[in-house]
Amino acid sequence: MLKLNLYAEAGVKEYWIVDPAKESVWVYYFEESEFKAETYSFKDEIKVNIYNDLYIDFSEFID
Repeated sequence: MLKLNLYAEAGVKEYWIVDPAKESVWVYYFEESEFKAETYSFKDEIKVNIYNDLYIDFSEFID
């Protein structure tokens, strides 16, 4: 979690971790002094909160 804290301190708004082997995506949203985390699968369409109306679809990467 060291990187997570460094990114938050640097002002990063979102931090994504993509695990192709597990077909999972973890998204950390930083808001002021707190953060929330969401877990998604490659079947989900994931909204990028730092941009309006931008979604990422990982379903193309499913075997």
